[in-house]
Amino acid sequence: MKTLTYKYCFNASDSGDIKIAKSLILIISICCSFCGLVWSGIYYFFFGFGLTTLLPLIFVVIVISSIFISHFTSNYKILVYGQLVCITWVPGFIQWSLGSIHHSGFVIAWCFLGPIGALLFLNEKEARIWMVMFILILGITSIGVPTFSMDGLKVTENARTIFYLMNIGVPSAVIFSATAYFMKDLIKQKERNFSLLQITNEKNKEIEKSLKREKELGILKTNFVSMVSHEFRTPLATINANSDIILRYSDELSRDDINKRLEKIKSEVLDMTVMLEDILIIGKSDAQKLDFNPVSLDIVSLIKDIIAEYQLSEPKSRTIIFNVSTPIIMIPADKKWIKHIVNNLLSNAIKYSGEDQQIEISIKKEPTGISFSFKDYGVGISKEDIAMLFEPFYRGENVGEISGTGLGLVILQKALNLHKGKIEVESEIGKGSNFRVTLPAV
Repeated sequence: MKTLTYKYCFNASDSGDIKIAKSLILIISICCSFCGLVWSGIYYFFFGFGLTTLLPLIFVVIVISSIFISHFTSNYKILVYGQLVCITWVPGFIQWSLGSIHHSGFVIAWCFLGPIGALLFLNEKEARIWMVMFILILGITSIGVPTFSMDGLKVTENARTIFYLMNIGVPSAVIFSATAYFMKDLIKQKERNFSLLQITNEKNKEIEKSLKREKELGILKTNFVSMVSHEFRTPLATINANSDIILRYSDELSRDDINKRLEKIKSEVLDMTVMLEDILIIGKSDAQKLDFNPVSLDIVSLIKDIIAEYQLSEPKSRTIIFNVSTPIIMIPADKKWIKHIVNNLLSNAIKYSGEDQQIEISIKKEPTGISFSFKDYGVGISKEDIAMLFEPFYRGENVGEISGTGLGLVILQKALNLHKGKIEVESEIGKGSNFRVTLPAV
C-alpha cells in the first residue's frame, strides 16, 4: 500500500502536504470502493438484483475509473471530485431507493463524508458547498421521503440491525482513520517545522552574536586608533624634542642636562613599551593564548616586593600604609600576573590621587583564600563609570588630562580570571576609590 500511494500521481516537485493529500484520497477511495462491493453483496443477499444493489456498484465503477484517470493525467483532484460526488450522492440515492431512514439503516450517514472530504482536500469555501449538498439530501430525505423501489418493504429487523451497524460504524471509522492519518502526518510536519524553527532561531542568535561582536570590534578599533593617536603622540613628541635638542645643542649642553634628557627619552620609551605590551596581552587573551603557571607563593611578601620595586622607579615618593592580618599567606599564583594586578592597582591609586594623599593597602587571610585592597582618596569614580571600568579603552569622564590607555583594568580582569579570582569596586566622586581583590587558596 505504501509503494502504491508513493507512485500514485508521482511528481518530484510535490510538497509534503500534497503528497499527504494524494496518499490519503487514494486510501479513502480504495477503502470506500471495497465497502461499496461489500454493500452491494449484502443488498443482493436481502433484495436480489435491483436498483439498491446496483447503486454501490456504480459508486465503485466511477471511483475506480477516477483513480486511473487522475493517475494518468497526473491530476489527483479528478479523484477527489469523483470520490466526493459519489460519496455524497450515491448513499442519498440508496436512501431514496429504500425509502425511510429506518428502512435504509441510516445509510445517509455516508453522505457526511462529502463535506468532511472537501474540508480535507479542497478548501473551506468548497466544503461549505458540499455541506449544503448534504443538508439538501438530508432535507429531501426527511420531508419528501422519495421511494425509487420497493426494496424498503423487504427490510427485516435483522437487516435493519446490520444496516445501522454498517452505516453508522463504518463511516465513523473512515472519518476517524482518515483524520488520524492526516493528523499523524500533520504532527510530523509540525515537528519538522518546529525543528527547523529552532535551527533558524539558533542561526539567528549566532548571526546576532556575530553582528554584536562585529559592532564591538568596530568600536574597539575606533577607540584603539583614538588611544594610539593620543597616548603615543605625547611621548613621541617628547622623544623627538629631546633628541632634537641633544643633536642640535650637544656642544652647549652640560653632561647632566644631556643625561636628564636621555633619561626622559628612556622613560617615554618605557611607557610606550608598557602600552604595547598591554595591547599584545589583549590580543593574546582574545586568541586564548595567555600563559598561566601558578606556583605556591607567599602573597604578602610578593605584594610588598612588587610595591617596593614600583616605588624605586617613581620619581616622587608616596606615603603607603600597610594593614596585614597575617605575616605569611601561601596561595597558588602566577607571579607575573600578580605583578600586573598589583602594579595596575598601585599606579591607578597614585595617578588619580594628589601627591599629599596616602595610599592604604590591606592584605587579609580569608576562609577560602586571600583578599587585598588598594584604597586612595583621589578623584573617585561615578556609578556609571564603575559599570564600564573593565571595557577595553574605556576611561572615566572625570580623568581630565591624566594619561592612560583604558587597558590596565581589562588586563587585571583577565589575570583574575586565570586565577579564578574576583574584584569589587567601591568609589565616590571626590572621595576616592577602594579596589578589593579576592583570590582562592586552591
